[in-house]
Amino acid sequence: MVLTIDIDGLLEEVGEFGKYQKLYIFFLGLSLLFTASSTMSFVFTTGDMNYRCLINGCDSASETEVEYWPIWLNRTVPFDYDDHRLAKCLQYVRHNPDAINKTNKHIFQCEDSDFNKSLSVQCDEFVFESGGETTIVSAFNIFCKNNKWKLTIVGSLNNIGQFFSLPISGFLSDKYGRKNIIIIGSVLAATCGILRGLSINYTMFLILEFFDAFFSGGVYSATFIMGIGLVGTKQRVFASTVLSAYYPIGEALVGILFWYVQDWRKFLIFLNLPGLCFALAYTIIPESVRWMITAGKTNEAIEELKYIAKYNGKKLSEESLKKLEMFKSTNEKEIEIEEMTKRRTTSCSSQQAFKRAMTSKRIILRVINCSFCWMINTLIYYGLSMSSGSIVGNRYGNYILCSLVEIPALFLVIKIMNNCGRRESQCATLLVCSSLCISIAFVPKHAVILNVLLYLIGKFSITISFVILYMYTAEMFPTEIRHSLLGICSMFGRLGSMVAPQTPLLVTYFGELSPLLLFSGSALLSGLLALLFPETLNKKMPDTVLEAEQIGNSTS
Repeated sequence: MVLTIDIDGLLEEVGEFGKYQKLYIFFLGLSLLFTASSTMSFVFTTGDMNYRCLINGCDSASETEVEYWPIWLNRTVPFDYDDHRLAKCLQYVRHNPDAINKTNKHIFQCEDSDFNKSLSVQCDEFVFESGGETTIVSAFNIFCKNNKWKLTIVGSLNNIGQFFSLPISGFLSDKYGRKNIIIIGSVLAATCGILRGLSINYTMFLILEFFDAFFSGGVYSATFIMGIGLVGTKQRVFASTVLSAYYPIGEALVGILFWYVQDWRKFLIFLNLPGLCFALAYTIIPESVRWMITAGKTNEAIEELKYIAKYNGKKLSEESLKKLEMFKSTNEKEIEIEEMTKRRTTSCSSQQAFKRAMTSKRIILRVINCSFCWMINTLIYYGLSMSSGSIVGNRYGNYILCSLVEIPALFLVIKIMNNCGRRESQCATLLVCSSLCISIAFVPKHAVILNVLLYLIGKFSITISFVILYMYTAEMFPTEIRHSLLGICSMFGRLGSMVAPQTPLLVTYFGELSPLLLFSGSALLSGLLALLFPETLNKKMPDTVLEAEQIGNSTS
């Protein structure tokens, strides 16, 4: 006879969403708040700056601060019709450059007659706007369009770091626990972030950008899994929504901080210093009870369940306590959690569970489809976030607004998922996003309000889709390898976010409509493929591979 235990039933006994879970989710949310700094800080550290050519014979080298917008500027610099502004890197050729008075810098030669306006050359000295923001553009001399790839590659490298991190952190999390990944990853990411603010060259900055993302890559998914794993079935959607709301708040705080400091070095140091405090979390955040039971750490799980029951004003039943006590004297490798008695396995190790999952056609196809859905969601979500500064006016305000619009979307998702189910909700939100992206592409630019409205609704819909996907992925795969498979799906999802920072270059080669057309077409395809997922609404969270295979069966 195989001993079984109902983890969801235990959580109902000790309180499925009591004071303990609420406090627990608050502390976990702080780690999600911090992950936004690792994920989105490059939007501001790599932002382009306002600069123009230094015009010899017009700009006075003896002055401590050269005027950025002098009255003679349009005589010396051509107009850039692509950017709809005076060129940043070109200047007109002088008729007689040797005639510049090099002994008396106060004698200016900036008349129309001094320049040949039919010829222009690229300059190598620049004047920056006084009081403007400073980014790596000025620190590492990354000027002009031909060097723009050096700015966009930072965002892609950030996502490459997460790409390599997610499967590794997933396996480590399943083997050593969620708590270790969250705390160690957060502290190492914060250290890399601070050192990045002290970078002495572009190469050092890129290396630290990669490792910052690498160490923080698994924190979000580990935190998410811990959060929803400690609440009952009926409270999963609400718990995941509350946890997800911390991330856009973190995104908005990133924008607010840079708006205030306006300096990339100070920004990175101030942003990452609080992350070092996660080293103290070992004494505050407990390990996941669900993970401890599936990993065979029964003694620790019993103690934690007793503490949860006491904190929530509940009591663990004698029957459940006796069943848990029996685990102490049982070979943990022979225990199956809620396994169907018709089918028996000999081991619950994560390695064997993973091998079994990879031999299941149903699970493999589910992982492939889920990975594609992740890729499309990240492409559109980050693509819209990174392009938010181009909507209207102040780029900081635009970014903050585009971040905060996620919060009402997160709470609306509770009603949508509970009323419509996971599968239909996933499909519908992606199709809505597809239609909005294609609509924006053909709305006239002068219709500013309509453009902004459609843009924000598009971000609103892809946010809902992303939250559903996180919850959906966790519900489709078993506890024993949940983080591993979530890590694989999320890893492939990073392919989409790697492409997202390159959309400005996409515009250069294929036109302004190309990113929106890409977003629309990919969202349409992914939305239709989402109909192939099994429905998990009001279904027990699978703890084993066999239970995961049974999801969607008419008899399950």
